[in-house]
Amino acid sequence: MGRPSAGGYLAFLIFVLIVQAALLLGKGVLLIDQHEGDALHLLQIILRMGAGEWPHLDFTTPIGILAFAPISWLVSLGIGVGHAITGGMVLVALIMVPAIWWVGYSRLSTASALLFGAFVIILCTALVYGGKDEVSSISMYYNRWAWAAASLLVILIMVLPTRENDTADGLVVGLALSFLALSKITFFVAFMPAVLLALILRAKWRSLTVAFLVGAVAVAVMTALGGVDYWLAYIGDLRLVSASGIRPQPSATLAVLLIGPTFLTANLVLIAAVVLLRQAGHGVEGILLLVLAPAFVYVTYQNWGNDPKWLFLVMILMLALRPDRRINNGFGWNVGRAMGVVAAVSGALILPSVFNLTFADIRHARLSRQGFFQVLPGHKNSDIAMKASRMYAPARREAFPLSDPKLAALVAKSTDRNTDVLFGQPLNKCRLAMGLVGVLHQMARDLETVDGIKGKTVFTADTFSNLWLFGSTAPLKGGAPWYYGGNAGMDRADYVLVPLCPVTPRARSLVLQEIRQRAGQINLREVMRNDLFILLRRLPD
Repeated sequence: MGRPSAGGYLAFLIFVLIVQAALLLGKGVLLIDQHEGDALHLLQIILRMGAGEWPHLDFTTPIGILAFAPISWLVSLGIGVGHAITGGMVLVALIMVPAIWWVGYSRLSTASALLFGAFVIILCTALVYGGKDEVSSISMYYNRWAWAAASLLVILIMVLPTRENDTADGLVVGLALSFLALSKITFFVAFMPAVLLALILRAKWRSLTVAFLVGAVAVAVMTALGGVDYWLAYIGDLRLVSASGIRPQPSATLAVLLIGPTFLTANLVLIAAVVLLRQAGHGVEGILLLVLAPAFVYVTYQNWGNDPKWLFLVMILMLALRPDRRINNGFGWNVGRAMGVVAAVSGALILPSVFNLTFADIRHARLSRQGFFQVLPGHKNSDIAMKASRMYAPARREAFPLSDPKLAALVAKSTDRNTDVLFGQPLNKCRLAMGLVGVLHQMARDLETVDGIKGKTVFTADTFSNLWLFGSTAPLKGGAPWYYGGNAGMDRADYVLVPLCPVTPRARSLVLQEIRQRAGQINLREVMRNDLFILLRRLPD
């Protein structure tokens, strides 16, 4: 099958985008029934950016500014946060349409181009991270955006050869790499070696020059807007997270990603693809895919859920590079047919995730508003709601003692021996398992009873320091919407709140350790205690 019609392909991409936009925006409200913590993380950042604050400079986060800029820009225009989130997804897909059109039109057959184009747009606009859970969630949307950008430069421009327009290739590569560097830098670091190798092996010097110039312009613009301090703060946030002991890996370990039963078949498919490319006479493409293999595994390892979206890219690559003539390898196999089998297996392995992404917005459009309640106070925030059974049904996990002393001793040895201590007083081991939003609402209301707390800042000894979303306190300068360790603005806070049942016990332990280590620098006094938290006021130095 030949290449797609230029006009027909563009019309198809616009049609897919219109459908996704209608599904996202036509409902009038964003309903979230899982990963509420991730949603609160995003809400903090876009509201702060919408008010003029900058990531890294005004608050701590390892995620780059472009992961939030499309949404926060809409918030700054006065659009409700729910519409801003869904509208931001549509906006990113719209910006990517010209690049999707170019790389699909210049490199793929009609069927492959249609599959690829639709998948990239769905990646940008789906209300689920992938996987197989049928939920409505905005968790890790920026990872999907990064996969969309990476797929443009990794699979098509970098691996599939063409000399139709090296300038256009360079523009797409430069813009995609700049986006990755300023949103999810782990993607940039993982894929950059393969990008450079591909450009050098194919002597695409014009593309390399254009990509470099685009990157230089992006750096210059960001420096002009945020100053050199922006880059220093960005690097500082990345260093903080890389050294964090709260979450060594988001999900499975690297060993499981390599040889675990869930991922072994996928990795064998990737190896087979490399071998078959070499046997089909695509030596350069085989080398590039081999170089990309560790990048695929690393990015999958770095993202929660470990969804190997690269399998879709392998499928497209195998279909695009199948030889036109019959080639038999040393085993007598038809290499073209074997590549078709690898493409089919790759597609079968990633099919549940692709279907989940494809139907996510349809599920959301059909989701009943009944049982969902507004997350944030205020009429402007009425277009985002969460499931009440998860919002307002707090549940915790707490150890309880066994009566038999010998069994109790065994339990003590098999669990974490470290007990959090505040001012010499041990705190119970407990973890909040559900009902985060309801607990935060209650905490915010309890804080309102403290004299003079309006407009003050509160640092929470937990993953989230977002009580200002639900009450009259103020955002913490230098604070972390998602705590990864270190100070994260604690020395600027007016109050420190220690939850008795945190979402992340490890985060509370690190904060209390920080307080003990800085006992002579930060003076704290208890001013309130209830069933949910202990509130400490910072005294003048």
